Amino acid sequence: MKVLALNTAGRETQIAVVEQNSEFLQESSFSRHSENLFPLLENTLATANVKLSDFDAFACVVGPGSFTGIRIGLSVVKGFGFALNKPVISINSLELLAYNLIERDSELPICAVINAGAGLVYHQIFERAKGENGEIILLKKTSPRVDKFSHFLGYLHSSYAEFIDLVYFNNNEKVDLLHETLGESVGYSIEALAKLTRQKYDAGEFTDSKAILPLYLRVSQAENAVKKLEIAEANIDNIPDILSLEQQNDEWDLNWSEIATRQSFSNPNFHCFLAWSGGEVKGMVSIMLLPNEAEILRVNVLNSARLNGVASSLIDWLKEHLRDKCDAIFLEVNSQNYPAISLYKKCGFIEIGRRPEYYGEHQDALLMRCNLK
Repeated sequence: MKVLALNTAGRETQIAVVEQNSEFLQESSFSRHSENLFPLLENTLATANVKLSDFDAFACVVGPGSFTGIRIGLSVVKGFGFALNKPVISINSLELLAYNLIERDSELPICAVINAGAGLVYHQIFERAKGENGEIILLKKTSPRVDKFSHFLGYLHSSYAEFIDLVYFNNNEKVDLLHETLGESVGYSIEALAKLTRQKYDAGEFTDSKAILPLYLRVSQAENAVKKLEIAEANIDNIPDILSLEQQNDEWDLNWSEIATRQSFSNPNFHCFLAWSGGEVKGMVSIMLLPNEAEILRVNVLNSARLNGVASSLIDWLKEHLRDKCDAIFLEVNSQNYPAISLYKKCGFIEIGRRPEYYGEHQDALLMRCNLK
């Protein structure tokens, strides 16, 4: 096997020529990927004495990370794969970061954290395991997420306390204010890039060059600036749109099935409202409307649209929509779901009760209310 792997998700441009039992590695520190990638690639191929046509596959770090950097590396790999009719390998930057700790003598989960800027962090948790050949591999324990830093800390403390190995990457040239809490920044390891590429090749984790996509957990500021939400009530014909939101992975929630969703529409007191932008559903809120009060059943936002005000816009709209229909809105939320609790408090909800360990150990159900009159 012979694979060319690129990483442009961080500050360094990293290139690895990976074979079964050897590798050739090159990187350019603090580089502008658009300027340095091709000169560095040309030098790498010449020094390693290989041609593009010699490779069996191409690999690329697809994020999360720098929007521009990810696009550059991904575009190159997609072009090589398409032109040479070769498969491509997708590498998650959080998994790559976690490989910094894979050899540590520990059985604790690994939490990889990347500074996303604007008070946000990307994070994902992995577990160590033995591969088929006895090598140490990482298993995904949670899905990659982006959260406010305070929400992430609350989740980490309540779920893992001190029992976790944490690796943090600033990925930002500005002054880093998070290292006091998360430790010193540790960058991507080019040796880990080669190792992870080899493992994914041996496991057959390939995709088509046309199908590989960037792992964006939030939209860019430029994209977010032009978005405008339109909110309308859904009907049974919108079930595919609702399920597209329900079927996202979320460790703080249990998804509704298609059967449960269809059954809900048979109840005349059930109402669901969808938020649209650019022809795509971005979020939803569903309620049970009773005399003088309403209960929020579900609030869901498209992963790539989170932290852009979709949920708060939906709830603020819902409050105005219900103001002449009922006196108050109620809801129930997992006490560990810090992003949701923060959202509801921001929208005027207060805690009025608690059901201890309703969702499991150390996971209470918080009862919250918002008065409309």
